[in-house]
Amino acid sequence: MRIAFDHQVTSLQDAGGMSRYHYELARQFRRRESISLNLLLGGENSVLPFSELEGAAVRVESWKSRIGPGYPRYAINALWTAAIAPLRGRFDIYHATYQRWEPSIRHRAMVATHHDSTQERFPELFRNAAAIQARKRRLYLRADMVICVSESARRDLIEIYGLPESRTRVVHHGVTPVVACAAGREDEGEPYVLYVGSRSPYKNFLSLVRAFGATGAARDMRLLVAGGGDWSGRERAAIAELGLERRVALLPRVDETRLGKLYSHAVLFVYPSLYEGFGMPPLEAMSAGCPVLVSCSSSLPEICGDAAHYFDPAIEGALERELGRLLGDGALLCAKVDAGRARAGRYTWAMAAQGTLEAYRQAMNVTGQHLASRD
Repeated sequence: MRIAFDHQVTSLQDAGGMSRYHYELARQFRRRESISLNLLLGGENSVLPFSELEGAAVRVESWKSRIGPGYPRYAINALWTAAIAPLRGRFDIYHATYQRWEPSIRHRAMVATHHDSTQERFPELFRNAAAIQARKRRLYLRADMVICVSESARRDLIEIYGLPESRTRVVHHGVTPVVACAAGREDEGEPYVLYVGSRSPYKNFLSLVRAFGATGAARDMRLLVAGGGDWSGRERAAIAELGLERRVALLPRVDETRLGKLYSHAVLFVYPSLYEGFGMPPLEAMSAGCPVLVSCSSSLPEICGDAAHYFDPAIEGALERELGRLLGDGALLCAKVDAGRARAGRYTWAMAAQGTLEAYRQAMNVTGQHLASRD
């Protein structure tokens, strides 16, 4: 099977979940017999070592770009793709990596991945939500198969875009296990509650800050925030208004080794997000033996199962009450740690790759039925 990935994700980001997703699939595919993968990346500067995937089964066509991630780099890579792709012949599968497709990549079947419906569910939080939805609609209607990263994401896709279920398939992400670090506690032994990742409005981060500040059980702890870049003005003002400048600490960027230490030594990991297509950080925390508290929204109950503690973000004060209850009872807090490790172990990139290959084969089987409905 000849497969092509395009440049879209690596044109628009140097790090992130979607880059990780396509990198891990490519890493798995190079170990499979009868697979030939072309990565038509063009100029990129990803923190992930795509170039190291080059081998008998994987051809990586890329160079280090001096242009930062964004649409100027995207435009250059699109022009490069238009020139080079026709010379590569026809692929069995073209897996578009973002919201558009490259028409110059000839293919028997095209596959897209639906990661989430954040812009569709919370359009007021995005200045370009309508344009994003229009692009996604065109891509999904064009694709022969749409991979959904959870059953929750698939329900949203079918409801919002009207795709027939026969042209969708659920394939869960894998989770790269976090290496637990048993020695010492991060940052000189002061206990902390941990939050990891983006702090976009739908992530509900400031609700966690307010709940943390109001919870008596957390008075001798810090709230440690890892990743997501520097504080926004709104975040800085909210933390100052609550008088939490000395109790809320930010590590704007963390590498995987440091992240493993943070998960391993946290008292509790909290993920208050209002919406997730999959939700990788809670599983990363579980893999390191960290107790997890998440919202009971979107895909999180499906992915975390009975291995997490939950609160309802629609109920005022629910996060504060559950946070206080867990931090005030050590036995309750740690009751699901073993279940968490087992739950995280269910999601592997090998299984994700196998499910993706099955989706590719299904896409080739439905191509003929779909041709008449295109455009």
